[in-house]
Amino acid sequence: MRRLGVGLVYFSELDPLFREDNPDLSVLELEPETFWEKIHPVGSVDGETYLPNAQAMAKISALPQHKLVHSVGFPVGGSVRHDGHYVTPLVDTVTALGAPWASEHLSFNAIQTGSGVEQIGFLLPPRQTHAGVNMAVCNIRRLASQLPVPFAFETGVNYLQPRSDELSDGKFFSLIAEEADCGILLDLHNLWVNERNGRQPVDEAIAELPLERVWEIHLAGGMMLGDYYLDSHSDAIPDLLLDIAAQVIPRLPNLGALIFEMLPGYVPQLGLDGVKQQLTRLNELWRLRPAESIYVPRRPVVSADRLDGPCDVVEWERTLGTLALGHSQTPADSNQHALAGDTGVKILQTLVGEFRDGRISRAMRFTITLMLAHLGPAAVHDLLNDYHISTFPEDFASGEADRFAQYLRGRLATLPPVPFLANVLDFEHALIRAALYGATSRIEWSVDPAELFSALEAGRLPSSTRTTRIIMDIVPEG
Repeated sequence: MRRLGVGLVYFSELDPLFREDNPDLSVLELEPETFWEKIHPVGSVDGETYLPNAQAMAKISALPQHKLVHSVGFPVGGSVRHDGHYVTPLVDTVTALGAPWASEHLSFNAIQTGSGVEQIGFLLPPRQTHAGVNMAVCNIRRLASQLPVPFAFETGVNYLQPRSDELSDGKFFSLIAEEADCGILLDLHNLWVNERNGRQPVDEAIAELPLERVWEIHLAGGMMLGDYYLDSHSDAIPDLLLDIAAQVIPRLPNLGALIFEMLPGYVPQLGLDGVKQQLTRLNELWRLRPAESIYVPRRPVVSADRLDGPCDVVEWERTLGTLALGHSQTPADSNQHALAGDTGVKILQTLVGEFRDGRISRAMRFTITLMLAHLGPAAVHDLLNDYHISTFPEDFASGEADRFAQYLRGRLATLPPVPFLANVLDFEHALIRAALYGATSRIEWSVDPAELFSALEAGRLPSSTRTTRIIMDIVPEG
């Protein structure tokens, strides 16, 4: 595996660092779905497709660092096949960036229900049994057979307590890597999170892994939520985790990249100079890697179908997924009863809810701002919570916002009066529908929208409420 060096996951907030002549930053890792939109072309017989932002991709491609592609929307750990249309843009991205390998999470984010497949909108831990191994191996073989480069899965975070009927974390990862004949993206922060929350210690998990298959390491910092330590990508790398990495890296003969992860919302907290300090520390770790690589013979990449035979993976995923969403259900057996009683489920419910709220708030910020100003945070929280427990998420932010807009429109008559809310909701929903469906809409305003949006942008209500009549047409770009 090529030795690329130290890098960052790319976000626009970190773009200045990629444009500097910094020898400590040699790798750009792209989460491609963050630059995709899920669209439903009018008149299309295929229903939906994923459209990358061509301008953003050209800009990223021109940056001088080595590129890696780390998918975040179509995990390989579950029973639901992500057939769709995502493979083509994924392959195009890998090819355009010249990535030497591609990776995805060993998680699941969709479940099979009585009415079909529903999204969870969040990465959840897979069923860690031999049946779960078989599921993941089939998924990885199928995806790897369609990629122009080798594939690696990321070792995931798991807030659930260990179960007597499951494989250890390290054994689960090891079996999948060996049977799928693929690489490992070793997220040491994830393993450390797991240990701190009561799962297998990091050193025991590492001891069970085929270390010659580790091509990449992720490191990050987290935060506490009650008694749980979160994989929030919100801070500098803790010193204890750096010490763990220093012990592990000399044992990884095929390590090709060492990546620091930080979500864009936390970049101001650490600052660009603070991020550069993390890169300096990672380059110190990078120099600890073995001098010699080990050749791992590769078997021919072939696709695979599901293995036949009874297993409880689908029901287990359905139970965990509905619990994480806060949807009520009656557990089918004692295993599901035990899962419902796991305190980690409460953490998942909080994280899933906050993730969905964040997507809606970003896509419909004026609608949310207006409701917060008139109804107050408690009422808006209750409204969003009712939306959560009555609907399934969408896999992309635009789809989630479209679904929430429809939900909110159906409840306007039952809400206390909020001036201009119908206008603002119509406007933002029209923008979403133009992007998703190529739909054209006409909005009739009873107030000057420029004046209204200027006030809401400043976090206040407009000082004037003079009425007017303004017609606005919303048309799709291009």
